[in-house]
Amino acid sequence: MSPRRSDIHFLQCVYVLMLVQVVSCFLQLPTGPIDLLQRGKLRNLQEKAKPIVTSFIPTEYKPHPYLKNPHLQTILGVYIRNEPGVAYIDASESHLEQLIPIGKAVVKKTMELMTSNRALESSCDFWTCRERFDTKDGDFFDVDYKFVDENPDLTDEQRTSDGMVIIIHGLESNSNSSLCTNMGNAFVEKNFDVACINFRGCSGQPNDTILQYHGGWTDDVLHFLNVWKERVKSKKPLYLSGFSLGSNVALKLLGDLSSDAVEKYNIRGAAVSGAPFNLEHHYRQLIDYDFQRIVYAGSVLKSMKKKVNYLVDRFYGGDPSLAPFDYDLCMNAKTIAEIEDGMIAPLYGFEDRFDYYKQSASLPVIDKIAVPTFVLNAADDPFFDSDKFPWEKDCEVGGIAPIKLVRTDEGGHIGHLFHLHNEENKPTSSFMPIELARFISHVSKSI
Repeated sequence: MSPRRSDIHFLQCVYVLMLVQVVSCFLQLPTGPIDLLQRGKLRNLQEKAKPIVTSFIPTEYKPHPYLKNPHLQTILGVYIRNEPGVAYIDASESHLEQLIPIGKAVVKKTMELMTSNRALESSCDFWTCRERFDTKDGDFFDVDYKFVDENPDLTDEQRTSDGMVIIIHGLESNSNSSLCTNMGNAFVEKNFDVACINFRGCSGQPNDTILQYHGGWTDDVLHFLNVWKERVKSKKPLYLSGFSLGSNVALKLLGDLSSDAVEKYNIRGAAVSGAPFNLEHHYRQLIDYDFQRIVYAGSVLKSMKKKVNYLVDRFYGGDPSLAPFDYDLCMNAKTIAEIEDGMIAPLYGFEDRFDYYKQSASLPVIDKIAVPTFVLNAADDPFFDSDKFPWEKDCEVGGIAPIKLVRTDEGGHIGHLFHLHNEENKPTSSFMPIELARFISHVSKSI
């Protein structure tokens, strides 16, 4: 007696489901057919991107032998990066000739600090224009643009650039910082338009809701991408860049988006620097070492406490007891970690700072990055534990995602200054922005 057609159909379905289960277990993949399809798309994009990543040749960083100190690199990177003779040093000159412009730059900035009552980075004429983006929760953030063609009124189709690079800045920074403008200049010189996203409350005007931003805050960058996708119908690619906290946000967003980064938003590559990967690996660097705790954490603490007071005054009538966070813990905090426990965790729904570190880390999701990605860090970065660096994620040593990891011996935290060179024409940006721009340009020419 032959089986009925319905029985055959049932057996076929069972066979297909069993086959999916077997293959999924073997490959350690999700079992749903949609998940398998997405995984297949991701694998295809990753394999296409790896040759682009591996063919990029990084430049060797050669700092001046007297100026390798990581704290010197980190601190002077904030104040004198754009001064003449600082970022790049002519190797043919004597040591004295090389140091003279650096000494002049230090004296100049020191005098400005002593005589000026306003922040050194409170004003800036680098950017072409600014646009305000209203968010769905009733707040806003500002984006500053720099265009290759300079004219802000041109349509995307009329522009001669090779695409747009989105810059995401670091903790308590903004688009006016010397590093943001340095990066913007490097990308423009490689023929890319630039959009620098200011986190909420960082663009010179306090934001309108209690939420600010944190190390895993991808919401506003994603909002920008969604608006840009609907507004711009051209096929010009987008690229992500960022530094420090902003680099973690960029990497986490790319991991969360996976293949959608390419298919939905036309993001084609990324280049970041000073990436922490996992905040829990490094938080004690600003607690256990006196210099870091006093110099670095001290200035950030003041800024964060100022924001805590602003939130209480603005949204709770100056009454700390009404605030949804521990005001006293924040005001008495001696470390950034205490403010993360007192304000960041409760404000954003984390259990504590360790839950915040875990959920905000980019490391758990970077295997899902679909686009060519370059990370430039320094081994002597005073903010990071030098023993914690995910070399295994580099695609040249077996990493799944198309990521190239470079870690120079020196450079401090997003410093990489005083680079010795023998070129006739000195670059107009510093070493790290030039390297990030070189990688983005390499990707653009390879896709």
